[in-house]
Amino acid sequence: MSRAEIDRLHVLRDVIGERISAREAAQLMRLTPRQVFRLLKVYRADGPSALLSKRRGKPSNRSYPSVVRTEALELIKANYADFGPTC
Repeated sequence: MSRAEIDRLHVLRDVIGERISAREAAQLMRLTPRQVFRLLKVYRADGPSALLSKRRGKPSNRSYPSVVRTEALELIKANYADFGPTC
């Protein structure tokens, strides 16, 4: 878990323990109260693992296939010998 996810977990535990309100939790996490209630719902159903990002470890939806990257690098190397860092 990242530090932000751990902090979110502690805030949700405080809401469940009725030490803070959902509105205060929303301000702490910079979310809306509606999002806090959504997080509480999944936290109660699935536990702390529900707060982890489901996209972790997966490639971006906007990334190009690796074939495109290698072809582009080959073209650059073939046509622009001076391309690269300026250091």
